[in-house]
Amino acid sequence: MAGVNWEKAYHDLESHIGHIMKETSELVNNASPKLRINDVHVEEDNGSLKVIIDATGHKMTYALYLTDRKGQQETIKLPYQLSNTFNLDVPAGRYTVQGFARQHENDLDIVSEKVSVNFKKVIQNEQTD
Repeated sequence: MAGVNWEKAYHDLESHIGHIMKETSELVNNASPKLRINDVHVEEDNGSLKVIIDATGHKMTYALYLTDRKGQQETIKLPYQLSNTFNLDVPAGRYTVQGFARQHENDLDIVSEKVSVNFKKVIQNEQTD
């Protein structure tokens, strides 16, 4: 293998590997995180049922279904919105809350999670002096 400039070949290979590593780093660092629901948090808030959908993703929108487990009320279906927080004025009861999150750019990339809640509506009375 006479006539091969090994030093130049090594530097060319080193430069090529450097470019590949830079491209890989840009792809990894600029990639959108995988869509997932971390938690559907439910709490009582001044007599309302407050639901917060904690999700990971990119440019997400959120929706909610609230189903009465006793079947006495029709399921409430709230459409997709930008806020991940929902405040519901519902009577005390046993409910199943199903939170949805979707990537805003792709309507087919949707995840959901269900939680059960026993909502005890607490109405705080205002005291007058």
